[in-house]
Amino acid sequence: MRKVLSIVTVCLIVVFSLSAQIGAAEKEWDIKEQTIEKQAPDFKLIDLDGKEHSLSEYRGQVVLLQFSTTWCPHCRSIIPYMRNINDTYGKKGLKTLFVAIQESERKMKAFAEENGVSYPVLLDSKGSVAQLYNVVGVPTLVLIDREGTILCKQCRMLDILLESLLG
Repeated sequence: MRKVLSIVTVCLIVVFSLSAQIGAAEKEWDIKEQTIEKQAPDFKLIDLDGKEHSLSEYRGQVVLLQFSTTWCPHCRSIIPYMRNINDTYGKKGLKTLFVAIQESERKMKAFAEENGVSYPVLLDSKGSVAQLYNVVGVPTLVLIDREGTILCKQCRMLDILLESLLG
């Protein structure tokens, strides 16, 4: 009987421990918890022309960060959509920035030209900015308002949000 009671006790401890870890993991990956109404972390990255860009220099503008790579098929497939977003809302004040995660300048120049990326491409060569923004998959879109607050990550209905911000 003691042996059964010991096994049950150990099992209960494991279950409670796992449920606490799962709860913490759910909180960690809760998009609302991570993105809504939080200040966007500032960063400095170099573009393909060697010019330095920092997020803080765009304060007062709506910013759309597109975290992407060259090897991701979906990253390539959304470029026409992103180009349209940039063309439509760039005139109204949107600043779209392509953040290339752990890609070489040479590779990104060819990729941007081949795919018609018409907005600045920033080189996150070490992946530190992607890590700062908790990017776990690509492409990841992050919309930041004029005050530097993250409005959404992987925004659904991006066009509607942009129209309400820049309309």
